[in-house]
Amino acid sequence: MESAGILWLKGKLRRFPFFFNLYKNYIGIKRYLFLNPWYLRWGKRNAKYIYKPVLSYLEIDIVSHCNLRCNGCSHFSPVADQWFADVYVYEKDMKRLSALFSNIEAIRFLGGEPLLHPEIEKFMHITREVFRNANIAIATNGFLLYSLKESFWETCRKNQIKLNWSVYPPLFNKENEILKWVQAKGIIIYSDKQEKFRAVLNTKGDSVPSKAFEFCRSTAFVPYLFSGKVYICSRPVVIKSFNKKFGTNIPESGFIDIHDSSINGWDILISISIPGETCRFCITSKYKYPWRESSNTMSDWSIPENVLQCKSQTI
Repeated sequence: MESAGILWLKGKLRRFPFFFNLYKNYIGIKRYLFLNPWYLRWGKRNAKYIYKPVLSYLEIDIVSHCNLRCNGCSHFSPVADQWFADVYVYEKDMKRLSALFSNIEAIRFLGGEPLLHPEIEKFMHITREVFRNANIAIATNGFLLYSLKESFWETCRKNQIKLNWSVYPPLFNKENEILKWVQAKGIIIYSDKQEKFRAVLNTKGDSVPSKAFEFCRSTAFVPYLFSGKVYICSRPVVIKSFNKKFGTNIPESGFIDIHDSSINGWDILISISIPGETCRFCITSKYKYPWRESSNTMSDWSIPENVLQCKSQTI
């Protein structure tokens, strides 16, 4: 997942293939350079002599549950227990990150549905206070927008918080109406129609971690903060809901403790630049299926066996 401004730019550039390809190459080269092992090791060796590093992007779940039950939800919200992030833990984590990084360029609140959190405005205030130059956005399915209090919109305006709206089929015919209504409140909102969800799991656990990691990083860079720890992505954390529901034992490990006094920002960048044990259970090829409500079965998150066999035969 990417910041609101990036999503808007990508949407515009897709209309012009030549410029879109230039953009993709630029982003790819930038990520390669700033997450290159040689560069990270150099930064680690010289940390006391140079500026703190920059983290380009960070995702944060503030709730685990959702008001929708989307088949293939990458955060497993249809089978997740209700959970709300603690404001005080979050504030402590953000202040620690500000001591480790000179800036976090983009911060995105996710869930579940983050608008379900009764204290979401506090999270918005804290984030802007700590990271004044960050691009801050809230990802939402849009179903709760009309029910929000005016104080929410005022907090968005005051703290320059944008909305990333994933528009699912039930709201396709209301997209323009809702966009105009939100924009009239002085809020920047970007919409992205989602007719399909991507399979995310290889439940056999026989993927080559480096290959799965490389495949994921070819599509997104999504480091994830949860309770004082930074992960390469959300999967090692949110997979606990899948494990609990289906009795699986997919690894929930692979993080760095940001409150460890012996580390610096370079250590975090290094830790999120290598695959973890959970990667063995991630797919290494793309497969999508039409959006629908979850049936709460394991197959909601996996590539069908017959498709998987066809893919393996063509490799």
